[in-house]
Amino acid sequence: MGHVPLRYHGLWQRTLYAEPANGEPTYVDRDTQVYWLQAGDWHADLRVPGERPDFSGVGSLDDCSHEQLIWLAGQTAFAGITRVEGHFCSWHRLVDLSPGLEKDLGVMRFVDENTLEERQPVGRYRELWSRVSQNRKAEPIVQFDADGLPAWLEYGDHAMAVTARAGIAPAHDLLADPATLTTTVLRERTALEISFAERADDGWQIRLSTLPWLEGRSIAG
Repeated sequence: MGHVPLRYHGLWQRTLYAEPANGEPTYVDRDTQVYWLQAGDWHADLRVPGERPDFSGVGSLDDCSHEQLIWLAGQTAFAGITRVEGHFCSWHRLVDLSPGLEKDLGVMRFVDENTLEERQPVGRYRELWSRVSQNRKAEPIVQFDADGLPAWLEYGDHAMAVTARAGIAPAHDLLADPATLTTTVLRERTALEISFAERADDGWQIRLSTLPWLEGRSIAG
């Protein structure tokens, strides 16, 4: 039996982030592109800030400037397993582009079947999510890599492709500020891809990615 109720399954798009959760917000973000795909008990989450630098002419991490690598490393993208207990939802990140020390735990409330409110338990922020998936009876599909990490999450016409870092130096501090890292270390840090794809006539097409040059490309499911 799954740990995530069916009403959570599918693709969600964040429409609002506000701090604090209560009262008049002092900070509001509606510009970051945020997608959360819930496929059974597994999730993938991709958040790309609205003010993205120009990546024209870039085709790989090796083509990126130091400043572009810093920006890529500052994105938020993660995937892993989800647990829902009562009105608490926790996202356990097994793949994480920019890990932190704070537990990812939200107090959830369905405003209606297509709108979900998430609040940080002590009121630091509030998020609103809008359902994108129209097929409410799709079968979740999850594929894993050789290390048992989620590599492909699919629900209906939406999917997330996940490629974990192949390897990272033992001395690499994943909590270090990207601006303090060398170009070589930044390439290690940013060698983690999460791409949001939609079903197309000839397969799947990447709509948004942690690696901007992949957008618009076809991808096999």
